Amino acid sequence: MRKQFRFKLVMALLLSGLLMAWGAGAALADTGTGVATGGGGAGAQQLTLQQALSMAMATSPSLISSSYGIDQAKNKVIQQTEPITGLSNLTFTPSGNTSTATEGAFNTLVAANLSWQQAQKANQAGQDTVTYQVYSAYYTILQDEEALNAEQQSFNLEDLTQRVTNLEYQVGYTSQDAVVQENQKYAAAQATLATDQASLDTDYQKFNQLVGLATDDRPVLTDQPTFAPLVIGSLDAEVSRVLASDVNISNAQNTVTEHQEGMTIVSQDPAANAASADTLGEAQQNLVNEQNNVSQWERNTYYSIQNLESSQDSLQQALTTAETNLQMYQVEYNVGIATKIDLETAQSSLTSAQLALLKNTVSHQLDVMTFETPWAAGV
Repeated sequence: MRKQFRFKLVMALLLSGLLMAWGAGAALADTGTGVATGGGGAGAQQLTLQQALSMAMATSPSLISSSYGIDQAKNKVIQQTEPITGLSNLTFTPSGNTSTATEGAFNTLVAANLSWQQAQKANQAGQDTVTYQVYSAYYTILQDEEALNAEQQSFNLEDLTQRVTNLEYQVGYTSQDAVVQENQKYAAAQATLATDQASLDTDYQKFNQLVGLATDDRPVLTDQPTFAPLVIGSLDAEVSRVLASDVNISNAQNTVTEHQEGMTIVSQDPAANAASADTLGEAQQNLVNEQNNVSQWERNTYYSIQNLESSQDSLQQALTTAETNLQMYQVEYNVGIATKIDLETAQSSLTSAQLALLKNTVSHQLDVMTFETPWAAGV
């Protein structure tokens, strides 16, 4: 009986000593392979979302090119106007039988004018695309940092559990199989932490390229995503608005218009007239397909947004519960009722709840952006 009592006493003292020394052990673990680091550091640049957007707009190669494209398209319209004017000062739209020269010059002018209009719309669409890319890249880093924080908490808990298991084995309180299993869990947690760190580094490089920073810069991103429920009067009305604004639909519509204008002039070659009719029919079908695809995308995205909004309240409640639990375990730990493992488990649950809410908020905000400007997301 005395031996059993002494064994339990020794076991309690050993575990107590380990848990009291956990702070030093965790610090040691953080300086090894399980290091979680995000943006920041001494003198790190702080960057708001608006600042990042302005930097990306100013350095975007596609926007710079498209601005030149607008000027080039405008100049082509001016150049193509001269041949038309030279044909007896033609100031009307030719139709019916006309000369080959007039037909060719007019068709070229129509194409040039549509290209100019499309270049202007493409530039605006390009700005929408850059905006979406910046928001997405900015929020991806915030999610990466939160995921890394959650994984660090999980690793801390696993590190503590491994230490306890090894100690229990040394005093004969658990089996070698339990130690092997715990060591495997520890290695897996360590590998996941390293993977999350690599993902953060990669996404920082993508973000830096987008806004024109050096590859190894690690700016501190200061803005957080906001959650604002999508409020619309009518889904059909919103779909119609997008169909009227979508640059890809506009491009398809311009192609139809170009072929329709060309059909007003009757060629002297019947085969050419038949070919033109077929080309027009194909362009019209492409326009219908594009409209149907965008319309379906809009409706699917709307219902996805609704699902995200329905999840927001439950995720917020889960976060509140996790915060309360951590506070409770902190008090219990301070008075010796709860263990360090209990406290670390509560902290890990809190960071997981924070990550889940952040992911839902980001997904919702980006989905709202794609609902309003689907072309910005490449739809």
